[in-house]
Amino acid sequence: MEIVIANKLHSIYADIICDTIADAAKDRGTGIAKRKPEYIITKIENGNAVIALEGDTFAGFCYIEQWGHGKFVANSGLIVHPNFRNIGLAKKIKQVIFNHSRTKFPDAKV
Repeated sequence: MEIVIANKLHSIYADIICDTIADAAKDRGTGIAKRKPEYIITKIENGNAVIALEGDTFAGFCYIEQWGHGKFVANSGLIVHPNFRNIGLAKKIKQVIFNHSRTKFPDAKV
């Protein structure tokens, strides 16, 4: 399993990320915010996301929300594909996105 800072090459996963988020909301009956592929692609292309892959297979994703001109950041949109749940992947993704947030926005409150 590889968890990396997402870049333009990972934009091809935007649809499956959105579908996985929507399916999780439906399955859980919760108000998880539905995202459009264009929104996910923006996060990816801005270097504000991490993606987990098993080879070329999508496993998980999370992105950074920032506001106040970078004074504040939040890690959002954490999702793990059902095929990769219950193996501790979410925790690993959280650690990578947190470290990336601290590196990219060192003076921000997380």
